[in-house]
Amino acid sequence: MLHIKTPVVAIALAVHLLFSRSHAQAATSLPANVEKLSTVEGISEYRLPNGLKVLLMPDNSKSTTTVNMTYLAGSRNEGAGQTGYAHLLEHMLCKGSKNYPEISRQLIEKGMRSNAFTFPDYTQYFATFEANESELNWVLSMEADRMLNARILKSELDTEMTVVRNELELRENNAYDTLMRRVQAVAFDWHGYGHSVIGEKSDIENVSIEQLQQLYRQYYRPDNAVLMVAGKFDASIALQTISRQFGTIPTPKSALPKIPTIEPAQQGERQVILRKKGNSNPVILAYHSPSLLHPDYTALQFAATMLTSGRELRSRTGDLLPVNEGLGFHTEGITDNGLILFGYSILAGSPDENSPKAVTKAIETFGNHAWTEQDLDLFKSKYVNIFSYIMNNPHALSMRISRYIAAGDWRLMFLEKDRVANMKTEQLQQAAQRYFVRENRTTGILLTEQKNVDSSMPAVPQVSDIMKDFSHVDEYAAVAEFNTSPENIQQSTRRIKIGNIETALLVKPTRGQEVVVELVLHWGDEKSLANKRWIDRLTRQVLLNGTSRYGKETLDAEREKARMRGGVTKFITDKSHLKQALKLMVLNLKEPSLAQATAAIMNERYSWQKAANTPERMAKDELARHFNSYPMGDIRALETSQQVISELNAIKATDLIDFHKQFYGASNGHLAIVGDFDIEEVKTVLEEEFKDWESKAAYQPAPFKFVDHGPLRKFLDTPGKENGYFLGQLDLPVGVNDADFIALNVASYLLGGHSVESRLGRRVRLKEGWSYGVTSSLSPYSSDAVSSWEITASAASSNIDKLQQAVLEEMQLVVANGFTRDELQAAKSALSRLKLQSRHNDDYLTTEWNALMHKGVDYSWQVRQDLALQNLSLEQLNQAVKKYLQPERWSIVTTGDASKIAKKQ
Repeated sequence: MLHIKTPVVAIALAVHLLFSRSHAQAATSLPANVEKLSTVEGISEYRLPNGLKVLLMPDNSKSTTTVNMTYLAGSRNEGAGQTGYAHLLEHMLCKGSKNYPEISRQLIEKGMRSNAFTFPDYTQYFATFEANESELNWVLSMEADRMLNARILKSELDTEMTVVRNELELRENNAYDTLMRRVQAVAFDWHGYGHSVIGEKSDIENVSIEQLQQLYRQYYRPDNAVLMVAGKFDASIALQTISRQFGTIPTPKSALPKIPTIEPAQQGERQVILRKKGNSNPVILAYHSPSLLHPDYTALQFAATMLTSGRELRSRTGDLLPVNEGLGFHTEGITDNGLILFGYSILAGSPDENSPKAVTKAIETFGNHAWTEQDLDLFKSKYVNIFSYIMNNPHALSMRISRYIAAGDWRLMFLEKDRVANMKTEQLQQAAQRYFVRENRTTGILLTEQKNVDSSMPAVPQVSDIMKDFSHVDEYAAVAEFNTSPENIQQSTRRIKIGNIETALLVKPTRGQEVVVELVLHWGDEKSLANKRWIDRLTRQVLLNGTSRYGKETLDAEREKARMRGGVTKFITDKSHLKQALKLMVLNLKEPSLAQATAAIMNERYSWQKAANTPERMAKDELARHFNSYPMGDIRALETSQQVISELNAIKATDLIDFHKQFYGASNGHLAIVGDFDIEEVKTVLEEEFKDWESKAAYQPAPFKFVDHGPLRKFLDTPGKENGYFLGQLDLPVGVNDADFIALNVASYLLGGHSVESRLGRRVRLKEGWSYGVTSSLSPYSSDAVSSWEITASAASSNIDKLQQAVLEEMQLVVANGFTRDELQAAKSALSRLKLQSRHNDDYLTTEWNALMHKGVDYSWQVRQDLALQNLSLEQLNQAVKKYLQPERWSIVTTGDASKIAKKQ
């Protein structure tokens, strides 16, 4: 999978210990010839004789294990004419190896969550699964086999090529991605960071299987890889297994290829003007930045985080800021000197070539601001808050640590944490003044300048030099394991009523005494909420813009102090801050200032205008028109883009204020809290906060009714769009409580529940290569006896008709022949494991508890559902398929460039 960048600062993380560090070290005995290198925050590093580095992070508080393999090779390692090869190689390694010929299918059958990502500096493969020594042994054996014996065959490459081309076409439909590739190419003259991970289309289409195999042999080797095991496992046993599985891989005889290229200073601003039909105008401002190894990197990332927070931009640009969606940033390249890119988007027709002036000025004068320590401390608090979140997630940590591995040493993650803690305002100013300059900027056009500014990048430090005096203090302790079986969740949850709110309070041990809170309030009925759906949604959106007591910035600061991450009614905090967080939540709900309501309405309208003419949205609008059973304004109505835009055009800021006065109150709802907290404290706080706060609009749910609309078949011509979409829908008179629902849910999973190992996945991706991905999902309408079965897929415009034919043929085959007993058993196993893994997530548990309370049941209902899945017979499954699937009854809308289809024919 191609990595999608996220505009966040590089966060240095820390983790809890499984036991105390001394205990963990004593418990892990070393196999012969395995060398222990270091231990930080419960993560221990080892090295095998063949050069493979191993990181072990045991965490007994979790019930899953994650295996993460990082290879220090990405798109920067590709030669001329080989762009996209690293990403294509990632796809091929998910196919199979000598002893594991169908890796993707086997991972799915085992119920494992797995994926792979290609970055400029590295490629990583991961699998997360329920902690089990046998499963861990299987994954380690599989990873060792594909390191040495990956099957990279021309026949499989030919099929996968269509999938990769489809992925490329998907990204070419994205205006921001298209522009970013041009900016990268212009910003770099020589370095491999100048081309995107997805690669150039001509390189991909003319790929050489021999060169691809050579790239594999060059970089997929033990001395160029780091294996990490995180979560629940026995470290001693795992290390013995790793030594046995990987230790036999020969030590490479040849040296790893070196990349000698050092990008020269840019010495002048550059600009790219790309003219392309579309619905939005993305703008990117890119600045060359130092390597992650250089101290300026952390300061520059921190400066970018502060700059893109919104607060700084408003103070520096006022009404001149031409940003409709907010300014975000991300980095491209970390091992060598790379780029930091700021991006935003404005509506088509609005911009001109001078539109970035206000944002450019804000960025390039940032270093002139006289910062205070209080300014810096607020963002350090945000950093610590995010740090605390990832600290509690071994899977997220194992994914994050790969970037530091790629830079040369995984402990850089903790060095960066220390750099943030010790950062001074002078460092931010100096970094911004040096790198955020016009001579270092790429926005499009090259202009001649009289003044030369030194925009050269510093030399990349040696890891050994900057790490020689490194020391770190471990800060976190381990917690006991919690049994997440449905029976134990039911038994361990205390159900009480606080005011008019039904609550489910589950106290369990968590790292850092973390607590997840989710409050769901209900108000109004079909009549009182008529024509107010978007007023309701917009009111929720602006709640965090301030209260009667706090302005937006002050409220943000108070939430950071309360260690709150998330929204108003669903957030994460910790035990010592829970009381403060609950009070802030209720204050936010009771007394919002509803500031920026006009801006929220405009932004929502802009988002819908931007999406309205995209192929996918056009197809969804057709299905909404066809399946809608309710008048416009009804809270159950399926709306088209234009209907939504029309509603938004009619909304005024005062409508949000009036809605809050009429509807908000704690007269009906559910509250779920999961984590380490004191129940009596919660009860005392909320009884006081909810007292005398009632909604003026009594709650009455509006039931959904089943209407048979008959089938619809329609093609929408989308000229100039390389990629086409397939959207299929079938509404059914089956609810979540009906006997056939579980059978249909299994059928949906087997038909297209996974983009590769499903009936449709094997047909349209693996066999014929028409589509990058296909999905099938069954969604119930609340607790009513109505569900919607949907299938979505994409393909090149020239292949969209073949994709539709393949989907319908597979449906017919399922109806005619049914599923097999092996398929049923595989689905039961996979769905059960996925559900079990979900219940280890406290965020999931709060949502599930609220859904159960809304149904008027408790966790014993979920126990019965799990049992019904296990008792589902093949006859029941296939009878439900014959009764409901009915390919001729499906409504299907496809999109594509009609001229491409006609030319193909």
